[in-house]
Amino acid sequence: MLPNAWDVASAHVFAEAGFPAIATASWAIAAVHGYPDGEQIPRAEMLAAVERIVRNVDVPVSADLEAGYGDPVGTARHAWDAGAVGMNFEDALRPVEEHAADVRAIKQAVPELILNARTDVFLRGSKDPEEAIERANAYLEAGADCAYVIGVSDLEVIARLSRGIDGPINVLVEVESPPLAELEKLGVRRVTFGPNFFRAGLARVEELARELAPR
Repeated sequence: MLPNAWDVASAHVFAEAGFPAIATASWAIAAVHGYPDGEQIPRAEMLAAVERIVRNVDVPVSADLEAGYGDPVGTARHAWDAGAVGMNFEDALRPVEEHAADVRAIKQAVPELILNARTDVFLRGSKDPEEAIERANAYLEAGADCAYVIGVSDLEVIARLSRGIDGPINVLVEVESPPLAELEKLGVRRVTFGPNFFRAGLARVEELARELAPR
């Protein structure tokens, strides 16, 4: 279970709460730097944010680095040099063979990096479990350490994915009381929260701001 940090302060909160490892949230990091999601933040700024987090906490950090910023192998090398132990790498629904080839190249270049290969089938694609299974298995066969199927919450679908995917799977959950024990029983091996902690924090700030703003 990896909570997703967006700066040093949030990383400290998670580390001090007792999480043995944390991830970063690319959407949230981009937002706090004034950029929209989708690799609009320059790679150097994203990696600098990751490096600051790594430098300031004593737990392993996995970096969400979107689709690799046009240079997946170079981005993976930079992430490793920044101290990250893992990397999210999304397919953006590219042809399966292309993404699998990049997964293979990353693992050949930085074999120690834990590669979490993400498919966007449920986020912005067909929402077909069979397509997600096909993609996930292709990435695992290419060397990915974990398959990340983002955008799925239905427990029956998650169970189907778990049965069909030949390796560890990661799903995204909400902050409020996710059924973690159920997910574990279904075969999920990694859980992340994406920008949901960031959004929850902003929602609370907005609530306070509206209460305190001058009338």
